[in-house]
Amino acid sequence: MQNITKELKPKDQLLMILGSILGGSIPLLLIKHLPREQVSIISALMLASLIILSAYLSNAIFRWIGIGAIAGMIIGLGGIIGGEMAESKTMLEEKYRFTFVVCQSMAGFISGVLLGRKVRPTHLPTLKEFLSNLSGLTVGMFAVLVTIAYIFEGLEAARSLSSRLSTSTTILITLLAIPGTVGYLLAEQWRKSGDINN
Repeated sequence: MQNITKELKPKDQLLMILGSILGGSIPLLLIKHLPREQVSIISALMLASLIILSAYLSNAIFRWIGIGAIAGMIIGLGGIIGGEMAESKTMLEEKYRFTFVVCQSMAGFISGVLLGRKVRPTHLPTLKEFLSNLSGLTVGMFAVLVTIAYIFEGLEAARSLSSRLSTSTTILITLLAIPGTVGYLLAEQWRKSGDINN
């Protein structure tokens, strides 16, 4: 989180927080009006779009709003999955798990391919810095939610929330990161091969 606070002014930090709240609210709003499978598809499309857009935004304010929205969506989706696991007391339906895994993996892979196809301008943060900032913000939001749960509901509730969020967000981030890395490396290799051939 230190890199985040060093780069941002108080006004920018506020905009980033608003982006996080908006991003976290989207899956919560969708789940109230749509079947879970459709929520998985829509959220995957939105995550992929936000990742690509935020990685190439030259305006720092909009880039941080985008990063905040991505982190918020990750935490929001993680909270939904964790909540459903707690309520059902059993494994989630196989169809839903399959849909969720496929959608998020495709979102990660497509994002990686599209990011790897282009040479990043030198004035933009590197992809490593982008992912580091996103990771730091996600961890920060995770800690805030668990702390709030402790304040209002006690230690057991906070421990339960921490366990559910940790499990669900780990699954979601892995589904995005591994296919995304594969897609990025493949696209980067194709781009370099094309440059050599030309």
